[in-house]
Amino acid sequence: MVVNWAIVRKALLISSLLLFSVVFILDFLPRQVEHVQRKYYAPIIQPRDQREDDVFVPKFKRYHDDRTEKERLKSVENLGRMDLIRKANSDPLPPRAFTGSALQMCSNKTGDSVCVPKFKQLETRIRTASNYNLSTCIIQKSMSTVMTAIMCYLHNERNFTEAGREFARECTAVRFCQNKNEFAQVAGVRKEFNIRTKEETKKWRFTMITRDPIDRFLSGYVDKCIRIPHGAGYCNGCHRNMTCFILSEYDRIQTQLARGHLFRSFEDRHFFPQNWRCDLFKEYNNYRFLRYSSDPSDTLLGDLIPILEEQRVPASSIQFIRDQLNAGRTVHSTVQSEARTFYEQRLKSSPFLLEYIIRIFYYDFVLFKYPFPDGF
Repeated sequence: MVVNWAIVRKALLISSLLLFSVVFILDFLPRQVEHVQRKYYAPIIQPRDQREDDVFVPKFKRYHDDRTEKERLKSVENLGRMDLIRKANSDPLPPRAFTGSALQMCSNKTGDSVCVPKFKQLETRIRTASNYNLSTCIIQKSMSTVMTAIMCYLHNERNFTEAGREFARECTAVRFCQNKNEFAQVAGVRKEFNIRTKEETKKWRFTMITRDPIDRFLSGYVDKCIRIPHGAGYCNGCHRNMTCFILSEYDRIQTQLARGHLFRSFEDRHFFPQNWRCDLFKEYNNYRFLRYSSDPSDTLLGDLIPILEEQRVPASSIQFIRDQLNAGRTVHSTVQSEARTFYEQRLKSSPFLLEYIIRIFYYDFVLFKYPFPDGF
């Protein structure tokens, strides 16, 4: 019998590779997965009774500080590319298409299709502090991070402070109250806390931060399209060109309305009208609307503190909130950047661009009582 040693060697090699693969899967890979989980996701995956122990605090701070520093450096780089920003926005802008007032443009027969309607149901994100009968609906680019942190603190002040949490360190990806005080509908809050009658509703305070539509758009655009772009085809493929983005976003809204289906993309959540959120189509009259301010220690505190006092929030808790808001801005803030100044000047100096902003956000101006730009 003649032995084909080439075949034997090949068989031994295959057997060795299979054996190595089995060892890798059963031994090395689980240890690596566990290592990654411990290093990066411990704050999320730990059981509830382990999240609040002393070990958690430094782990979270290291993760958050590293993430924040990397994001800060990338933000500085992107916001500083003024040469590219100016070049992308050097195109001449046409005059207005409609020369009448905002009311004329959006309330006549033509306005039925030209301006975006009110009270469509896009998305609702509720945060509660049931011990004080408080509920707030958060909207991206309207102090959502700050309000999430405030409601998380009020949900359980002791746990929040003992865990060493700070408002400025809270973020969507790693938030202390994830799945603890969060609802996707006002109806869910009503059911959970048995809020069924008008009398029971009056015991609660349903709040929502509103923001001037122009200011909110600029903040969202600079943050999501310039500071930290999201995805390869970010911002409708327009990249740094604001004119392109405004027109394409308007067309995107009208297309979705015509199809009768809202997609809720990343851009949708940050740029679609505020009045499409928070179940306002049926709960508008039950909300108290608070005004956004680029300095949350200013306007927000003036609006929020009376509500907290009405709901018998202790003075010590209110002082903690005041101190946290005075501590500084979150990493997302763009209001002081040169890029923000450039885009704001370009938008506000163009009646053409302002017309399309009003077409999109007409009912945000009206329902939340913000003034239209001069000339409209």
